[in-house]
Amino acid sequence: MSYAALELNYIAIILAVAFVVSIAGLFWWMFRVPSFVPQQAATARRSVAALKSILVPVIQSMASERAVELACRLGEAQRAELILLYVVEVPLTLPLTASMPDQEESGHDALETAKAIVARHNLPVSVRMIPERYAWDGILRVAAEENVDAIVMSLGVKRRRTGDEIGRTTQQVLRNAPCEVIVDKAPIPV
Repeated sequence: MSYAALELNYIAIILAVAFVVSIAGLFWWMFRVPSFVPQQAATARRSVAALKSILVPVIQSMASERAVELACRLGEAQRAELILLYVVEVPLTLPLTASMPDQEESGHDALETAKAIVARHNLPVSVRMIPERYAWDGILRVAAEENVDAIVMSLGVKRRRTGDEIGRTTQQVLRNAPCEVIVDKAPIPV
């Protein structure tokens, strides 16, 4: 038997073994019984996977940055678009078109920080800054305009120290949002 014929036999044996292993793997995959998953668990997973756009109202705070990070993690698997929103609260004594340079500068800083967090997750992002009398009105308006699937907010530590667990903005958004609302409560530092 020549060297070429012997080499051909080895190749044929290797191909036959590879074929048998691949067919065995295919049969194992086809005939294995999947583990039981309760209907409620499957539904919960499907609802979280349906998040395609997430609105995150931001301010300059660590709690707000945590909310952005949470939204990124919620939307990462399905590459959800994050809409970062800063609402410039204009006092009732001024017209809505009034210039609020300090708040606008604070808003730009908060939005830049939030964009940097989203950039680390490589998710699509859009940024909006709007004037409104009350922050909740702006949040609810943008949520309706953008038809978002969820709003992710945070509770600030400062407010909770005074005993008022949930601020008025969060309460109004929870009551009136046209979508799911996820509120992050950071632990109170000791």
